Amino acid sequence: MRALPHLTYLQAFDAAARHLSFSKAAEELNCTQSAISQRIRALEQYLGRPLFHRLRNGLELSEVGQAYRPGVAEALDVLEAATQGLVGARARRTVTVSAPISFASIWLSAEMHRFHALNPDIEVRVNSTIWTDPNVELADLSIAVVDEVQLRPELTPLRRERMVLVAPAGEPGPAQGQPLAEWINARRMIYVQGKHQLWERWADASGTVLAPRVAPVKVDNAATALEMVVGSGGISVVFGTHCDPYLAAGRLSAPAGAGLPTSLVHTVALTRPSPSPSVRKFHAWLVAAFGAASVPD
Repeated sequence: MRALPHLTYLQAFDAAARHLSFSKAAEELNCTQSAISQRIRALEQYLGRPLFHRLRNGLELSEVGQAYRPGVAEALDVLEAATQGLVGARARRTVTVSAPISFASIWLSAEMHRFHALNPDIEVRVNSTIWTDPNVELADLSIAVVDEVQLRPELTPLRRERMVLVAPAGEPGPAQGQPLAEWINARRMIYVQGKHQLWERWADASGTVLAPRVAPVKVDNAATALEMVVGSGGISVVFGTHCDPYLAAGRLSAPAGAGLPTSLVHTVALTRPSPSPSVRKFHAWLVAAFGAASVPD
């Protein structure tokens, strides 16, 4: 006989470890919060070690819990796949991703081949969004930009963003001794409209007074702003994640340097209580692609 704890204990631990919440684990497993708490305590008694630290504002995995979690999750995935195979159900191999249009068209489109090289049998569907996502309930994963003070346990940080001033590749920057503000205000400024107001953030952070002498252009996403700078001139302020490929390819220049830090963070969240193995693979790949165990500086 195998020396294993009860399966319901392991399911409760897996759900609670993912959500860092007994109440959310209870919602996922369709039981009471008390039942989850009892199963976790029974598992801790079986193991003789605590799996969680109970905090005033939530849960935190103990060192034992952190070490135990990957093995439990993998074992449950194997059991799920084996059960589906036995009853004739094919494991779902479709992943639907909701992402801002600039992230999807610049970063994701350039990196997707790496995911498919590792997972050739998983179909990926990408829903692009502008500002808000009216169809987030249709997605398995949602990518968004939030302020770091808005980070919650269900949001996995990918990268803290920086703001970069970009200009056409062949356009000379400020002349020697010319104030940067004077150079900026003489050019057509391309604004990316939305909730983050990057031009204003950048101006405040750099101490630059904006007093444009040329009528601006306003667009609703960074991908359009970048292509407009490349094709028609002007200058814009965008996230590093969006402009870095352009700078690396020599399509744009950064006359004010590598950029200024922000408190804004690209994040990814699992939107369903029981994500499929395919969804978990995409989530893990995305986090690994950014090297994000935490919010980087």
